[in-house]
Amino acid sequence: MKASRLTTEKRVDSFNNRGLHIQAYGEQNDQPQRLIEIVEASVTGKSCCEIYSKFIAGRGFRDADFYKAKIDSKGTTVDSLLKATSDDYAHFGGFAIHVNYNALYEIVSATHIPFEWIRFEELDEDFKFNRLAIHPDWGRRFTKLRQFRNKDIEFFHFFNPDPEVIEKEVAEAGGWNGYKGQILYYSNAGERVYPTPIYEAAVTDMSNEEGLSNITQRNVRHNFLPSGMIIDHNNNSNSEDQEEELKNEIKEFQGDTKAGKLLYINLQNGEEKPEFVPFDTKNFDKDFTNAEDKTPGIIGRAFTQPPILRAEDVGANFGADLMKNAYDFYNSITEPERLVLSAQFKRIFDLWHDSAINIEKDFDILPLYYRVNQTLAERLGANLESVLAIISDATKSERAKSVILSVVYGLDDDEIQQLIEGTRNDN
Repeated sequence: MKASRLTTEKRVDSFNNRGLHIQAYGEQNDQPQRLIEIVEASVTGKSCCEIYSKFIAGRGFRDADFYKAKIDSKGTTVDSLLKATSDDYAHFGGFAIHVNYNALYEIVSATHIPFEWIRFEELDEDFKFNRLAIHPDWGRRFTKLRQFRNKDIEFFHFFNPDPEVIEKEVAEAGGWNGYKGQILYYSNAGERVYPTPIYEAAVTDMSNEEGLSNITQRNVRHNFLPSGMIIDHNNNSNSEDQEEELKNEIKEFQGDTKAGKLLYINLQNGEEKPEFVPFDTKNFDKDFTNAEDKTPGIIGRAFTQPPILRAEDVGANFGADLMKNAYDFYNSITEPERLVLSAQFKRIFDLWHDSAINIEKDFDILPLYYRVNQTLAERLGANLESVLAIISDATKSERAKSVILSVVYGLDDDEIQQLIEGTRNDN
């Protein structure tokens, strides 16, 4: 017996596209666009991605002033940049930020670049490349609105804050007026590699969920009736106008809005009534139900996501303790992603031209927590006395108290400020 090796299909093809001078992202160079379409068409997939993104962004950066700081000429703030990059990370496993410098090699702007707009430059003879290509419609989804033109493709160098590297790039651009900056490109698959979304193994299941929805929609629209054919035995005696009239009447009778209505057919003397011959079909209702029940769980497992977070009843309703445990669990699952974003933001804002922004150099992202109509005392529980002791400790600075209360007890800036001011007023 001859044994053969079984292999899985490679999901993403990448090859040099000589015409565009890029490395294609997928067989049709539309992998990110295809992923967006699949996720958006899947109820569970879209929900999971949104929740995953929210947990990555958490409650934002610990430093409130940094979180609200404006970072480009359009008025973009750090919190909106964090949200946009978190959303791309959730959908694609990567994100991109454009930066520009002043003549002192300080970063003066940081702007989100939609991840689906970016492709790698084509490989040279040594299998190397140094630039990223940007175009808003690589997947050619909007050519009816805007023609795809090669001259619209812009090339940018990878992020590298080394002054010598920047100076060389500025010289190539003909001076600072022509310099376009660099792009910080992050991929969870490694340096200069197209990323892999966390849900890659469930892409087929997301597509299946769309298909199941389509089947349900067709059944509803056609009154759950089996397909069949109508045979008119009066074909020779009917005129073409009569045939067309009958066809139109039958079409008008189809659909969910016509369910329960009567179709009137007037038979003349000697005419035979039309005959409906149903196709011999098997009832797949049970199979569809099983698939619909299983698919959300499969997709959710790809995200390692507790079902209760996407509003699925887990048999104990939505108790506060269950939700809190789910939040704590998913915060631990998404902690590596928050650390990645913290590290990448640090690379940029350590070189920021305005030293007033995040002078403490604290780039930690606070995780989400579950709270619903709870007082601070209820949330703290047995920790309340310890928190009050820290606030009353005259040997600690307000900054030290804030760090402890935030890191150890999960309080936000407003809560900490209220507690400290309350103690100050008492004194």
